[in-house]
Amino acid sequence: MKKLNILVICFTVMCSFTQAQTYQNNTPTADAVAETRIGGCGYNVQPGVQMTVINIPIVGTISDASKITINLGLNSQWLGDVTVDLINPEGQAITLIRRLGANLVTSCGDSSKFSGTNILSFNSTHTTLIDFSILSTATIPAGNYAPTYGNAPYPTHNPGTLAAFLPGKKLDGEWRLILYDYGTGEPSSIASWQMIIGNGATMKSNEAGVFGNELSLKQNPVQDQLLLNMKDDFKSLSLGIYDASGKMVKNENILRNSKDFQVDVRNLSPGMYLLVPTKDGEKKQSIKFIKK
Repeated sequence: MKKLNILVICFTVMCSFTQAQTYQNNTPTADAVAETRIGGCGYNVQPGVQMTVINIPIVGTISDASKITINLGLNSQWLGDVTVDLINPEGQAITLIRRLGANLVTSCGDSSKFSGTNILSFNSTHTTLIDFSILSTATIPAGNYAPTYGNAPYPTHNPGTLAAFLPGKKLDGEWRLILYDYGTGEPSSIASWQMIIGNGATMKSNEAGVFGNELSLKQNPVQDQLLLNMKDDFKSLSLGIYDASGKMVKNENILRNSKDFQVDVRNLSPGMYLLVPTKDGEKKQSIKFIKK
């Protein structure tokens, strides 16, 4: 794989995280084009691969997926060839585009085009899929899109939603886009890409440990269990857990005068939640936490 030069830009002088920050790589990748094995597309080829990197200096854990936007300028004369994965600094991946129009493992997919000047914008709030039903000679327009996949069982890659993928992930470090080309003949390349980090994207440092003088959360983000400590005695303690829409998704009653206890959150979807404790009939300071 060819090594690429990296261009990273923060558009505010001090890069203080009080407004949206934009980081971008404007160095185009070399062309990726598949080599034939026993055919021209899908698993009949050795895919071409190219990678491009952006380094994000903002330290923190992503709490609000809607504050992260990925803008992609992509060139391809045959979009059914193309797969694009976004890789976070810890090596986890989500596929943004996968062989549009491909229905079989050997299918070449749709023959529409991507243009590097038509920016494809991905955000957890976007619901529109890339429309590859347009004329075969047409170019996909710029727009706000959700990850979009063809139906072919190969390649699998990492399908999912940004709403599930981003929360709980480390923000600082190297983020990568990896481009795969699964068709011979027509090359593909990444012209440029950006990550826009909005204010409120990350959990603040004072939201990761003790909350108030009575109830504390020992770790944040959490995987399977909320590990909690209650400093003072109580007669009754209930813990309501609310999702980002304000809907209560769990309510737990704690045994009288327990000090250290845990709440099972394995069944919660990844994302940000609010823990609202009620001690002896009185609501206490709420706790924001991220479920990985």
